[in-house]
Amino acid sequence: MQDASVSFPIELSPAELALVRTALEMLEDTLGHEEAEELAEVQVLLRRLPTPASD
Repeated sequence: MQDASVSFPIELSPAELALVRTALEMLEDTLGHEEAEELAEVQVLLRRLPTPASD
């Protein structure tokens, strides 16, 4: 995947953010060696997401 030069800010509710994080974590768990580039992109995206707030 190429480096993105354009960003698209979106606002997510805490529940939506949790859903996106869970979906990316599930995707991360399913990617194998053949999808190393995709796995790296998913991991970068997960690191960019805000950390969940403590209750």
